[in-house]
Amino acid sequence: MEAYIYLEAHIKAIETATDFTYRWCINMGMDYNEAARFTLAVDELLTNMILFAYPDTDGYIEIWYRYSVPQLEIIIQESGEPFDPDRYRYSPEKAMNEGDFEGAGLELVRNLTDHFLFLNRGKQGKEFRLVKQLAVQNLNTYREEDTADGTAGDDHSYTLAAATKEDAEDIAKLIYRSYHYSYSKEGLYFPKQNELALEHGKKFGTIVRTEEGRPVGYFSVIKDPDSMVGEVAEAVVSPPHRQQGLMTRMLNELIDTSKKRGLQGLYGLALTVHEISQRVNHNFDFVSTALLVGVTKGAKYKDFVADHPQPVSLLVDYLPLTSKRNPQVWLPSRYRSILQQIYRLFDITPALLEGEVNGQGSPGKTELDLEFTYRNKTAMVVVKNIGNNVITAAHSMLRSLEEVDLNAIYIDIPLQHRDNEETVEWLHRNGFIFAGLMPMKYSEKDYLRLQKILVPIDFSLITTYSAMATDIKQFIFNEYHEIFEKR
Repeated sequence: MEAYIYLEAHIKAIETATDFTYRWCINMGMDYNEAARFTLAVDELLTNMILFAYPDTDGYIEIWYRYSVPQLEIIIQESGEPFDPDRYRYSPEKAMNEGDFEGAGLELVRNLTDHFLFLNRGKQGKEFRLVKQLAVQNLNTYREEDTADGTAGDDHSYTLAAATKEDAEDIAKLIYRSYHYSYSKEGLYFPKQNELALEHGKKFGTIVRTEEGRPVGYFSVIKDPDSMVGEVAEAVVSPPHRQQGLMTRMLNELIDTSKKRGLQGLYGLALTVHEISQRVNHNFDFVSTALLVGVTKGAKYKDFVADHPQPVSLLVDYLPLTSKRNPQVWLPSRYRSILQQIYRLFDITPALLEGEVNGQGSPGKTELDLEFTYRNKTAMVVVKNIGNNVITAAHSMLRSLEEVDLNAIYIDIPLQHRDNEETVEWLHRNGFIFAGLMPMKYSEKDYLRLQKILVPIDFSLITTYSAMATDIKQFIFNEYHEIFEKR
Protein backbone atom coordinates (compact mmCIF):
# COMPACT_ATOMS: atom_id res chain seq x y z
CA MET A 1 0.00 0.00 0.00
CA GLU A 2 2.93 2.36 0.66
CA ALA A 3 5.73 3.17 -1.77
CA TYR A 4 8.90 5.25 -2.03
CA ILE A 5 10.75 6.81 -4.99
CA TYR A 6 14.21 8.40 -5.01
CA LEU A 7 14.65 10.57 -8.12
CA GLU A 8 17.41 12.61 -9.65
CA ALA A 9 16.24 16.24 -9.92
CA HIS A 10 16.18 16.16 -13.71
CA ILE A 11 13.34 17.01 -16.05
CA LYS A 12 13.50 13.52 -17.62
CA ALA A 13 12.64 11.94 -14.27
CA ILE A 14 9.21 13.57 -14.09
CA GLU A 15 7.59 11.15 -16.52
CA THR A 16 8.72 8.17 -14.47
CA ALA A 17 7.28 9.69 -11.29
CA THR A 18 3.96 10.69 -12.85
CA ASP A 19 3.46 7.29 -14.51
CA PHE A 20 3.99 5.57 -11.16
CA THR A 21 1.75 8.09 -9.36
CA TYR A 22 -1.16 7.52 -11.72
CA ARG A 23 -0.95 3.73 -11.53
CA TRP A 24 -0.62 3.82 -7.74
CA CYS A 25 -3.72 6.04 -7.40
CA ILE A 26 -5.76 3.66 -9.56
CA ASN A 27 -4.56 0.63 -7.57
CA MET A 28 -5.56 2.34 -4.35
CA GLY A 29 -9.15 2.74 -5.54
CA MET A 30 -9.21 6.26 -6.99
CA ASP A 31 -11.29 6.72 -10.14
CA TYR A 32 -9.52 7.53 -13.41
CA ASN A 33 -10.45 11.23 -13.56
CA GLU A 34 -9.42 11.96 -9.97
CA ALA A 35 -6.21 9.96 -10.44
CA ALA A 36 -5.37 12.09 -13.47
CA ARG A 37 -6.01 15.31 -11.54
CA PHE A 38 -3.91 14.17 -8.56
CA THR A 39 -1.11 13.10 -10.90
CA LEU A 40 -1.23 16.50 -12.60
CA ALA A 41 -0.71 18.15 -9.21
CA VAL A 42 2.39 15.99 -8.63
CA ASP A 43 3.65 16.75 -12.14
CA GLU A 44 3.26 20.51 -11.62
CA LEU A 45 5.01 20.44 -8.26
CA LEU A 46 7.93 18.32 -9.49
CA THR A 47 8.36 20.58 -12.51
CA ASN A 48 8.54 23.66 -10.28
CA MET A 49 11.08 21.98 -8.02
CA ILE A 50 13.38 20.97 -10.83
CA LEU A 51 13.18 24.33 -12.59
CA PHE A 52 13.44 26.62 -9.57
CA ALA A 53 14.85 24.67 -6.59
CA TYR A 54 17.79 23.26 -8.55
CA PRO A 55 18.54 25.89 -11.20
CA ASP A 56 22.32 25.39 -11.29
CA THR A 57 23.03 22.35 -9.11
CA ASP A 58 22.35 18.63 -9.11
CA GLY A 59 20.11 17.14 -6.46
CA TYR A 60 17.59 14.50 -5.59
CA ILE A 61 13.90 14.37 -4.78
CA GLU A 62 12.27 11.84 -2.46
CA ILE A 63 8.61 10.85 -2.76
CA TRP A 64 6.58 8.82 -0.26
CA TYR A 65 3.17 7.38 -1.13
CA ARG A 66 0.83 6.64 1.79
CA TYR A 67 -2.63 5.12 1.82
CA SER A 68 -5.04 5.29 4.73
CA VAL A 69 -8.80 4.98 4.46
CA PRO A 70 -10.23 7.23 3.12
CA GLN A 71 -7.34 9.27 1.73
CA LEU A 72 -4.15 9.12 -0.29
CA GLU A 73 -1.16 11.20 0.79
CA ILE A 74 1.96 11.96 -1.25
CA ILE A 75 4.96 13.49 0.54
CA ILE A 76 7.67 15.12 -1.56
CA GLN A 77 10.97 16.29 -0.06
CA GLU A 78 13.83 18.19 -1.68
CA SER A 79 16.89 20.14 -0.55
CA GLY A 80 17.08 22.82 -3.19
CA GLU A 81 17.10 26.59 -2.81
CA PRO A 82 14.89 27.95 -0.01
CA PHE A 83 11.77 29.91 -0.84
CA ASP A 84 8.73 31.42 0.86
CA PRO A 85 5.47 30.22 -0.77
CA ASP A 86 3.54 33.14 0.77
CA ARG A 87 5.48 35.49 -1.54
CA TYR A 88 4.20 33.64 -4.58
CA ARG A 89 0.45 34.03 -4.24
CA TYR A 90 -1.40 33.85 -7.52
CA SER A 91 -3.48 36.89 -8.44
CA PRO A 92 -6.16 36.43 -11.17
CA GLU A 93 -6.29 40.21 -11.58
CA LYS A 94 -2.56 40.43 -12.26
CA ALA A 95 -2.75 37.50 -14.62
CA MET A 96 -5.51 39.08 -16.68
CA ASN A 97 -4.40 42.71 -16.57
CA GLU A 98 -0.61 42.43 -16.43
CA GLY A 99 0.16 38.96 -17.73
CA ASP A 100 1.78 38.16 -14.38
CA PHE A 101 1.24 34.44 -13.62
CA GLU A 102 3.52 34.25 -10.60
CA GLY A 103 2.31 31.59 -8.18
CA ALA A 104 0.02 29.97 -10.75
CA GLY A 105 1.73 26.59 -10.36
CA LEU A 106 1.16 26.40 -6.60
CA GLU A 107 -2.41 27.64 -7.06
CA LEU A 108 -3.02 24.83 -9.55
CA VAL A 109 -1.71 22.27 -7.05
CA ARG A 110 -4.03 23.65 -4.36
CA ASN A 111 -7.02 23.39 -6.69
CA LEU A 112 -6.21 19.81 -7.67
CA THR A 113 -5.86 18.52 -4.10
CA ASP A 114 -8.00 18.47 -0.96
CA HIS A 115 -5.08 19.47 1.26
CA PHE A 116 -1.75 21.00 0.22
CA LEU A 117 0.77 21.63 2.97
CA PHE A 118 4.25 23.18 2.84
CA LEU A 119 6.77 22.58 5.62
CA ASN A 120 10.11 24.36 5.85
CA ARG A 121 12.43 21.77 7.43
CA GLY A 122 15.46 24.09 7.74
CA LYS A 123 18.69 22.23 7.00
CA GLN A 124 16.62 19.19 6.07
CA GLY A 125 15.15 21.05 3.12
CA LYS A 126 11.52 21.50 2.14
CA GLU A 127 8.55 19.17 2.35
CA PHE A 128 5.27 19.25 0.44
CA ARG A 129 2.27 17.13 1.37
CA LEU A 130 -0.54 16.51 -1.10
CA VAL A 131 -3.73 14.81 0.08
CA LYS A 132 -6.72 13.59 -1.85
CA GLN A 133 -9.85 12.17 -0.23
CA LEU A 134 -11.14 9.10 -2.00
CA ALA A 135 -14.56 9.69 -3.51
CA VAL A 136 -17.73 8.31 -1.93
CA GLN A 137 -19.08 5.55 -4.15
CA ASN A 138 -22.75 4.83 -4.79
CA LEU A 139 -24.06 6.20 -1.49
CA ASN A 140 -27.12 7.59 -3.26
CA THR A 141 -28.27 4.02 -3.83
CA TYR A 142 -28.53 3.58 -0.07
CA ARG A 143 -31.24 6.20 0.09
CA GLU A 144 -33.23 4.41 -2.56
CA GLU A 145 -33.50 1.25 -0.50
CA ASP A 146 -35.73 0.69 2.50
CA THR A 147 -33.65 1.77 5.49
CA ALA A 148 -35.68 -0.24 8.02
CA ASP A 149 -33.73 -3.17 9.39
CA GLY A 150 -36.71 -5.08 10.67
CA THR A 151 -37.67 -5.80 14.24
CA ALA A 152 -35.46 -7.85 16.50
CA GLY A 153 -37.37 -10.20 18.75
CA ASP A 154 -36.07 -12.18 21.72
CA ASP A 155 -35.94 -15.36 19.63
CA HIS A 156 -34.10 -13.70 16.75
CA SER A 157 -30.99 -15.69 15.81
CA TYR A 158 -27.81 -14.21 14.41
CA THR A 159 -24.77 -15.48 12.57
CA LEU A 160 -21.30 -14.09 13.28
CA ALA A 161 -18.62 -14.47 10.61
CA ALA A 162 -15.27 -12.99 9.71
CA ALA A 163 -15.72 -9.93 7.49
CA THR A 164 -14.36 -10.32 3.95
CA LYS A 165 -13.97 -7.94 1.02
CA GLU A 166 -17.34 -9.16 -0.28
CA ASP A 167 -18.94 -7.59 2.82
CA ALA A 168 -17.55 -4.10 2.12
CA GLU A 169 -20.67 -2.64 0.51
CA ASP A 170 -22.98 -4.17 3.13
CA ILE A 171 -20.84 -2.60 5.84
CA ALA A 172 -21.15 0.85 4.25
CA LYS A 173 -24.92 0.41 3.95
CA LEU A 174 -25.15 -0.67 7.58
CA ILE A 175 -23.27 2.44 8.72
CA TYR A 176 -25.50 4.69 6.62
CA ARG A 177 -28.74 3.07 7.83
CA SER A 178 -27.62 3.30 11.44
CA TYR A 179 -26.01 6.75 11.50
CA HIS A 180 -26.69 8.40 8.12
CA TYR A 181 -23.60 10.66 7.79
CA SER A 182 -22.84 11.29 11.47
CA TYR A 183 -20.50 8.32 12.14
CA SER A 184 -17.05 9.49 13.21
CA LYS A 185 -15.11 6.77 11.32
CA GLU A 186 -15.59 8.37 7.92
CA GLY A 187 -13.72 5.65 6.06
CA LEU A 188 -16.60 3.21 6.48
CA TYR A 189 -18.65 5.14 3.94
CA PHE A 190 -16.23 4.07 1.19
CA PRO A 191 -17.03 0.53 -0.03
CA LYS A 192 -14.03 0.19 -2.33
CA GLN A 193 -11.59 1.35 0.33
CA ASN A 194 -13.10 -1.05 2.89
CA GLU A 195 -12.68 -3.82 0.36
CA LEU A 196 -9.00 -2.98 -0.14
CA ALA A 197 -8.32 -2.68 3.60
CA LEU A 198 -9.90 -6.06 4.34
CA GLU A 199 -8.24 -7.71 1.35
CA HIS A 200 -4.74 -6.44 2.17
CA GLY A 201 -4.92 -7.11 5.90
CA LYS A 202 -4.92 -3.52 7.12
CA LYS A 203 -7.86 -4.55 9.27
CA PHE A 204 -10.00 -7.57 10.10
CA GLY A 205 -13.49 -7.71 11.50
CA THR A 206 -16.65 -9.57 12.42
CA ILE A 207 -20.00 -9.08 10.72
CA VAL A 208 -23.37 -10.09 12.15
CA ARG A 209 -26.26 -11.14 9.92
CA THR A 210 -29.83 -12.15 10.56
CA GLU A 211 -31.30 -15.45 9.40
CA GLU A 212 -32.28 -13.65 6.20
CA GLY A 213 -28.67 -12.58 5.62
CA ARG A 214 -29.23 -8.91 6.41
CA PRO A 215 -26.17 -7.21 8.01
CA VAL A 216 -27.03 -5.79 11.43
CA GLY A 217 -23.64 -5.54 13.18
CA TYR A 218 -19.98 -4.95 12.41
CA PHE A 219 -16.85 -4.58 14.53
CA SER A 220 -13.22 -4.42 13.39
CA VAL A 221 -9.60 -4.29 14.49
CA ILE A 222 -7.24 -2.03 12.55
CA LYS A 223 -3.75 -3.51 12.49
CA ASP A 224 -0.93 -1.20 13.56
CA PRO A 225 1.72 -1.24 10.80
CA ASP A 226 4.57 -0.60 13.26
CA SER A 227 3.88 -3.20 15.93
CA MET A 228 1.97 -6.36 16.74
CA VAL A 229 -0.93 -4.46 18.25
CA GLY A 230 -4.26 -3.35 16.85
CA GLU A 231 -6.98 -0.81 17.47
CA VAL A 232 -10.52 -1.93 18.24
CA ALA A 233 -12.52 0.36 16.01
CA GLU A 234 -15.43 0.78 13.60
CA ALA A 235 -18.23 -0.63 15.74
CA VAL A 236 -21.90 -0.51 14.81
CA VAL A 237 -25.11 -2.35 15.64
CA SER A 238 -28.30 -1.49 13.78
CA PRO A 239 -30.73 0.32 16.18
CA PRO A 240 -33.53 -2.31 16.03
CA HIS A 241 -31.03 -5.01 16.97
CA ARG A 242 -29.42 -3.33 19.94
CA GLN A 243 -29.76 -4.64 23.49
CA GLN A 244 -29.26 -8.17 22.12
CA GLY A 245 -25.67 -8.58 23.32
CA LEU A 246 -24.27 -8.34 19.79
CA MET A 247 -21.54 -5.85 20.66
CA THR A 248 -20.29 -8.13 23.44
CA ARG A 249 -20.34 -11.18 21.17
CA MET A 250 -18.45 -9.34 18.43
CA LEU A 251 -15.82 -7.97 20.79
CA ASN A 252 -15.25 -11.41 22.31
CA GLU A 253 -14.82 -12.76 18.78
CA LEU A 254 -12.33 -10.01 17.89
CA ILE A 255 -10.26 -10.59 21.01
CA ASP A 256 -10.08 -14.34 20.25
CA THR A 257 -9.16 -13.64 16.62
CA SER A 258 -6.50 -11.13 17.68
CA LYS A 259 -4.88 -13.72 19.92
CA LYS A 260 -4.91 -16.30 17.13
CA ARG A 261 -3.26 -13.79 14.78
CA GLY A 262 -0.47 -13.24 17.31
CA LEU A 263 -1.33 -9.70 18.32
CA GLN A 264 0.18 -8.73 21.66
CA GLY A 265 -2.34 -6.06 22.61
CA LEU A 266 -5.40 -4.10 21.59
CA TYR A 267 -6.09 -0.40 21.83
CA GLY A 268 -9.55 1.06 22.20
CA LEU A 269 -10.41 4.74 21.80
CA ALA A 270 -13.33 6.10 23.82
CA LEU A 271 -14.98 9.49 23.38
CA THR A 272 -15.05 11.66 26.49
CA VAL A 273 -18.41 13.26 25.68
CA HIS A 274 -20.20 10.24 27.13
CA GLU A 275 -19.38 7.11 29.14
CA ILE A 276 -20.88 4.31 27.05
CA SER A 277 -17.77 3.37 25.06
CA GLN A 278 -15.62 3.88 28.17
CA ARG A 279 -17.76 1.45 30.17
CA VAL A 280 -17.65 -1.15 27.40
CA ASN A 281 -13.84 -1.05 27.30
CA HIS A 282 -13.63 -1.15 31.10
CA ASN A 283 -15.90 -4.21 31.27
CA PHE A 284 -13.51 -6.07 28.95
CA ASP A 285 -10.52 -5.25 31.20
CA PHE A 286 -9.11 -2.48 29.05
CA VAL A 287 -7.10 0.00 31.12
CA SER A 288 -7.03 3.73 30.40
CA THR A 289 -3.44 4.76 29.65
CA ALA A 290 -3.72 8.17 27.98
CA LEU A 291 -6.04 11.12 27.40
CA LEU A 292 -5.73 12.97 24.09
CA VAL A 293 -7.13 16.43 24.60
CA GLY A 294 -8.78 18.11 21.62
CA VAL A 295 -8.05 15.31 19.18
CA THR A 296 -11.23 15.48 17.10
CA LYS A 297 -13.03 18.47 15.70
CA GLY A 298 -16.34 19.55 17.22
CA ALA A 299 -19.19 17.66 15.61
CA LYS A 300 -22.64 16.23 16.09
CA TYR A 301 -22.54 12.75 17.58
CA LYS A 302 -25.81 11.09 16.74
CA ASP A 303 -28.05 9.90 19.60
CA PHE A 304 -26.03 11.28 22.50
CA VAL A 305 -24.74 14.80 22.10
CA ALA A 306 -25.56 17.99 20.23
CA ASP A 307 -22.99 20.32 18.74
CA HIS A 308 -19.98 20.10 20.99
CA PRO A 309 -18.48 23.51 21.84
CA GLN A 310 -14.84 22.36 21.63
CA PRO A 311 -12.71 19.68 19.97
CA VAL A 312 -13.66 16.32 21.49
CA SER A 313 -11.06 14.46 23.55
CA LEU A 314 -10.34 10.73 23.43
CA LEU A 315 -9.32 8.23 26.07
CA VAL A 316 -6.80 5.61 25.01
CA ASP A 317 -7.50 2.20 26.57
CA TYR A 318 -5.22 -0.82 26.28
CA LEU A 319 -5.75 -4.57 26.70
CA PRO A 320 -2.65 -6.84 26.81
CA LEU A 321 -3.14 -10.18 25.06
CA THR A 322 0.09 -11.90 26.06
CA SER A 323 1.52 -13.12 29.33
CA LYS A 324 2.95 -10.78 31.92
CA ARG A 325 6.00 -8.79 30.81
CA ASN A 326 8.52 -6.60 32.61
CA PRO A 327 9.81 -4.03 30.15
CA GLN A 328 13.12 -2.27 30.67
CA VAL A 329 12.38 1.44 30.61
CA TRP A 330 13.70 4.80 31.72
CA LEU A 331 10.83 6.75 33.25
CA PRO A 332 11.39 10.53 33.10
CA SER A 333 11.33 11.94 36.63
CA ARG A 334 8.55 14.42 35.83
CA TYR A 335 6.15 11.59 34.95
CA ARG A 336 7.60 8.64 36.84
CA SER A 337 4.85 8.44 39.45
CA ILE A 338 1.87 8.54 37.06
CA LEU A 339 3.54 6.09 34.66
CA GLN A 340 4.23 3.63 37.48
CA GLN A 341 0.60 3.97 38.56
CA ILE A 342 -0.55 2.97 35.07
CA TYR A 343 1.90 0.07 34.88
CA ARG A 344 0.63 -1.31 38.20
CA LEU A 345 -2.86 -1.76 36.73
CA PHE A 346 -1.33 -4.25 34.29
CA ASP A 347 0.46 -5.98 37.18
CA ILE A 348 3.71 -4.77 35.66
CA THR A 349 6.73 -3.60 37.57
CA PRO A 350 9.00 -2.22 34.87
CA ALA A 351 12.73 -2.77 35.23
CA LEU A 352 14.02 0.78 35.51
CA LEU A 353 17.21 1.50 33.60
CA GLU A 354 19.91 2.83 35.86
CA GLY A 355 22.88 5.13 35.40
CA GLU A 356 23.51 8.75 34.73
CA VAL A 357 21.79 10.58 31.92
CA ASN A 358 24.59 11.31 29.49
CA GLY A 359 22.67 13.58 27.14
CA GLN A 360 24.60 12.17 24.18
CA GLY A 361 21.84 10.15 22.58
CA SER A 362 22.30 6.82 20.88
CA PRO A 363 24.61 6.21 17.92
CA GLY A 364 23.19 7.41 14.63
CA LYS A 365 20.96 10.34 13.89
CA THR A 366 17.59 11.07 15.37
CA GLU A 367 14.69 9.53 13.47
CA LEU A 368 11.40 11.44 13.46
CA ASP A 369 8.19 10.56 11.68
CA LEU A 370 5.42 13.09 11.12
CA GLU A 371 1.75 12.35 10.43
CA PHE A 372 -1.17 14.72 10.01
CA THR A 373 -4.84 14.11 10.62
CA TYR A 374 -6.08 16.86 8.35
CA ARG A 375 -9.74 16.53 9.24
CA ASN A 376 -9.05 16.99 12.96
CA LYS A 377 -6.23 19.51 12.50
CA THR A 378 -3.72 17.54 14.57
CA ALA A 379 -0.13 16.42 14.02
CA MET A 380 1.67 13.39 15.45
CA VAL A 381 5.46 13.29 15.77
CA VAL A 382 7.01 9.89 16.52
CA VAL A 383 10.59 9.73 17.78
CA LYS A 384 11.75 6.40 16.35
CA ASN A 385 15.32 6.87 17.61
CA ILE A 386 16.88 9.34 20.05
CA GLY A 387 20.18 10.36 18.52
CA ASN A 388 22.68 12.91 19.79
CA ASN A 389 20.86 15.66 17.88
CA VAL A 390 17.34 14.86 19.12
CA ILE A 391 16.57 18.32 20.53
CA THR A 392 17.89 20.06 17.42
CA ALA A 393 15.80 17.77 15.23
CA ALA A 394 12.70 18.23 17.38
CA HIS A 395 13.18 21.99 17.39
CA SER A 396 13.40 22.01 13.59
CA MET A 397 10.30 19.82 13.28
CA LEU A 398 8.23 21.97 15.66
CA ARG A 399 9.32 25.19 13.93
CA SER A 400 8.05 23.73 10.67
CA LEU A 401 4.63 23.24 12.33
CA GLU A 402 4.35 26.77 13.74
CA GLU A 403 2.61 28.19 10.69
CA VAL A 404 0.19 25.27 10.33
CA ASP A 405 -3.29 25.80 11.78
CA LEU A 406 -3.56 22.97 14.33
CA ASN A 407 -5.64 22.14 17.39
CA ALA A 408 -2.97 19.95 18.98
CA ILE A 409 0.45 18.39 18.42
CA TYR A 410 1.27 14.97 19.89
CA ILE A 411 4.72 13.47 20.24
CA ASP A 412 5.71 9.91 21.18
CA ILE A 413 9.00 9.39 23.05
CA PRO A 414 10.57 5.90 23.45
CA LEU A 415 10.93 4.84 27.08
CA GLN A 416 13.79 2.44 26.35
CA HIS A 417 16.37 5.21 26.25
CA ARG A 418 17.63 7.10 29.31
CA ASP A 419 18.23 10.22 27.25
CA ASN A 420 14.48 10.73 27.01
CA GLU A 421 14.81 12.67 30.29
CA GLU A 422 16.50 15.66 28.66
CA THR A 423 14.15 15.50 25.67
CA VAL A 424 11.05 15.46 27.88
CA GLU A 425 12.25 18.45 29.90
CA TRP A 426 12.99 20.42 26.73
CA LEU A 427 9.53 19.62 25.35
CA HIS A 428 7.90 20.64 28.62
CA ARG A 429 9.63 24.01 28.47
CA ASN A 430 8.18 24.37 24.98
CA GLY A 431 4.57 23.81 26.00
CA PHE A 432 4.18 20.02 25.91
CA ILE A 433 2.39 18.26 28.75
CA PHE A 434 1.52 14.69 29.68
CA ALA A 435 -0.87 12.64 27.55
CA GLY A 436 -0.12 9.10 28.75
CA LEU A 437 1.54 5.75 28.23
CA MET A 438 1.38 3.93 24.86
CA PRO A 439 2.33 0.28 25.58
CA MET A 440 3.90 -1.78 22.78
CA LYS A 441 3.10 1.01 20.33
CA TYR A 442 6.06 0.82 17.93
CA SER A 443 8.23 -2.25 17.39
CA GLU A 444 6.81 -3.76 20.61
CA LYS A 445 8.27 -0.93 22.72
CA ASP A 446 6.57 1.35 25.22
CA TYR A 447 6.29 5.07 24.48
CA LEU A 448 5.48 8.18 26.46
CA ARG A 449 2.99 10.41 24.66
CA LEU A 450 3.10 14.17 25.24
CA GLN A 451 0.74 16.78 23.83
CA LYS A 452 0.74 20.48 23.07
CA ILE A 453 -2.81 21.82 23.22
CA LEU A 454 -3.24 24.84 20.95
CA VAL A 455 -6.90 25.69 21.59
CA PRO A 456 -8.70 26.63 24.84
CA ILE A 457 -10.14 23.58 26.60
CA ASP A 458 -12.86 23.39 29.26
CA PHE A 459 -11.95 20.25 31.22
CA SER A 460 -15.40 20.12 32.84
CA LEU A 461 -16.70 18.95 29.43
CA ILE A 462 -14.35 15.94 29.49
CA THR A 463 -16.14 12.97 31.09
CA THR A 464 -14.14 10.04 32.49
CA TYR A 465 -15.48 6.75 33.84
CA SER A 466 -12.66 4.75 35.45
CA ALA A 467 -10.54 5.84 38.41
CA MET A 468 -7.35 5.70 36.29
CA ALA A 469 -8.90 7.83 33.56
CA THR A 470 -9.95 10.39 36.15
CA ASP A 471 -6.45 10.49 37.65
CA ILE A 472 -4.91 10.99 34.20
CA LYS A 473 -7.38 13.79 33.46
CA GLN A 474 -6.53 15.54 36.75
CA PHE A 475 -2.79 15.23 36.12
CA ILE A 476 -3.17 16.74 32.63
CA PHE A 477 -5.49 19.46 33.97
CA ASN A 478 -2.85 20.56 36.49
CA GLU A 479 -0.10 20.71 33.87
CA TYR A 480 -2.35 22.45 31.35
CA HIS A 481 -3.12 25.30 33.72
CA GLU A 482 0.51 25.52 34.80
CA ILE A 483 1.53 25.99 31.16
CA PHE A 484 -1.20 28.54 30.37
CA GLU A 485 -0.49 30.58 33.49
CA LYS A 486 3.07 31.09 32.22
CA ARG A 487 1.90 32.42 28.86
